[in-house]
Formats: sequence, structure tokens, C-alpha cells
Amino acid sequence: MRKKVIPPRYDALKKGRTHGFGVLLDAVLYEPHKVKDIVTSNPEILYETCWAGENVLHWLAVENKHEEIRLLRSLGSPIPRLALVDAVEFGHLETIITLLELGCEVQLSYCKKALEQNESNFSKRKISIIKSYFSQFGFEI
Repeated sequence: MRKKVIPPRYDALKKGRTHGFGVLLDAVLYEPHKVKDIVTSNPEILYETCWAGENVLHWLAVENKHEEIRLLRSLGSPIPRLALVDAVEFGHLETIITLLELGCEVQLSYCKKALEQNESNFSKRKISIIKSYFSQFGFEI
């Protein structure tokens, strides 16, 4: 019998900057071959945060590091609710599609607002692509 997989809870993130955030971020960015061992030995590290309250996966979404996001998610990292909103706000196409593919929770009204606020900064093509990504997953933005 197959075990039901329960996605990690994003609301279990720790508050305030923690040492583990820096450890995990450095490993993801500079020594990705060590990340699996780090997470295996301390799964709670996925919930460590920076002063902005972001876990490493959220920080990577802001920085458009989509491959690194996939790595952390494959190890069980939660996807915070606002990671997708931030990716939309910055127009990070690769990260937007990655987060949608990975099953992030979509805060549709916030995503719409983020896109509307940046329409003057984005090309019509980029706006069209963002809207099509959401459409592929059943969301009209």
C-alpha cells in the first residue's frame, strides 16, 4: 500500500534569522553536492529563516534560482505562500513556472496585484508568458 505524502507546512517556518539559514544557503549556492547530507542530518534546517522571514527556498525564488529551488523541494522544503508572489513581482519567468510545477499554493489575488503593479516595467511578451503559465495550471491572472 502506498503511503500518502503530506506536503511540508510552510507555516512551520522559524521566526528570525537563524544560523541554519546561512549554512543551507551557502551549501545550495556553493556546494550543492553537500545539500542532501546536510538536510538528511538536520531536516529542520529547511525551516530556518533569514531576518526577512524567508526560508532558503523563498530566498532562492526572489533571486530566480530555479534549479536550486527544485533541489530543496526534492528534499522536502516547504514553499512559503509568498514565494510565488515575489517571483511574479520580479518577473522571474523560470521561477514562476518552477513553483507552479512544484505545486505551490497560489495566492491569486496577490499574484494579480504583483503583476498589475509591474505591468509598466515588463514587456507585453513577458506579461503574456506569465499569464500563460498561470493559465496552464487553471488560474486566470
